Amino acid sequence: MAVSKTVTCSFTLDRETYDAFKSIVVKNHENVKGNLIRYMKDVIQFETANAATLAAIKEVEEMKKNPSVGKSYSDVDRMMEDLLA
Repeated sequence: MAVSKTVTCSFTLDRETYDAFKSIVVKNHENVKGNLIRYMKDVIQFETANAATLAAIKEVEEMKKNPSVGKSYSDVDRMMEDLLA
């Protein structure tokens, strides 16, 4: 018998939690299933399930691709002033 390379996931979730999650996801023009799959792939790629960490990693990757995104500093004191403001 051949082993399938895919798995079907099924779980039960209360309607209130699902609706709250879905309302956030659709604001970004995504769907719930696609969002969960992307999240799982990010967890695997970066070996972390912390959503804030994943968001920070993605932000840095975008900044590396496009240096005009975000701020850059040549003076550490100025950077610390902005961070602590």
